[in-house]
Amino acid sequence: MRPIRAIVLFAVAMMSVPGCTVGETLPESGIATKSETPIEPTGEVDHTPSLGDTRTRPIDGAVMVYVPAGEFEMGSDEQEVDFALQLCMEYDTNCRRPYFSVEQPVHTVVLDGFWIDKTEVTNSQYRQCESAGACGELGCEGEVLLGDGEYPVVCMTWDQAAAYCEWVEARLPSEAEWEYAARGPEARRYPWGDDFDGTVLNYCDVNCTLDKRDEKFDDGYTRSAPVGSYLGGASWVGALDLAGNVWEIGADRYGSYSADLQTNPTGPLSGNRRVARGGSWHTSPDHVRSALRTNIGADQFVDHAGFRCVQSHH
Repeated sequence: MRPIRAIVLFAVAMMSVPGCTVGETLPESGIATKSETPIEPTGEVDHTPSLGDTRTRPIDGAVMVYVPAGEFEMGSDEQEVDFALQLCMEYDTNCRRPYFSVEQPVHTVVLDGFWIDKTEVTNSQYRQCESAGACGELGCEGEVLLGDGEYPVVCMTWDQAAAYCEWVEARLPSEAEWEYAARGPEARRYPWGDDFDGTVLNYCDVNCTLDKRDEKFDDGYTRSAPVGSYLGGASWVGALDLAGNVWEIGADRYGSYSADLQTNPTGPLSGNRRVARGGSWHTSPDHVRSALRTNIGADQFVDHAGFRCVQSHH
């Protein structure tokens, strides 16, 4: 399997990570119901959806891509954890095996088909929700809300992200759904394949101000990029920015994996922290792997974490 990497204050006590505040780096380390909202097809009309199909959500104009039902091997084996740790050490000194061993054990997951947003929710889309009175005010001040319009919205709590998805009659993705949309049945290391390519994502490249920056690539942005800027980084279903740009908050509470086969898993029943996936503009190649896991406090505002929504297909 494959790599990962963390960025700042990261307490590894059975991977119980302390909370991050605005400006602090994430440690790179109850699913809802079917939507009844009519969807405007974008080319694929009255038939059972299949791989490659898209549709547009009328409430916020978001394009969604279809993820067919299937199964995959979720998580990482010993070889992948070794790979992740060594890759981490190429960019930073703050690398520990427990950062990556939380991806274990590998386990088989079976999922029903679902729709996932092609890109992360944007600032302009979130403002529509605020104007409608369905979403609360974001928690960051000033320049941390870098970018406008089509840049990914950040600085929301888990409840605010969930409220947005509810407003569009969708929900946050489960951790398994997110990883499957990124990796596919072949369980790729990155959304585009098994080899890192610094030209197809926004990560800590030469523009990054952190010591661990990768000077071999220039992604064009110091911080976040407008959503959908890297078409070459598309996953097997056509979803963009699943690696880098901003961390993506998921529906699940954070917890350990089980080795058992699972069908449509929704994570632990209790816990105060939620999963976050995909890395961000200030993570290195080890932390933009699709199996990489971290977590965030449900009431935290983080200036490099956003989200996307999903809808069940029945």
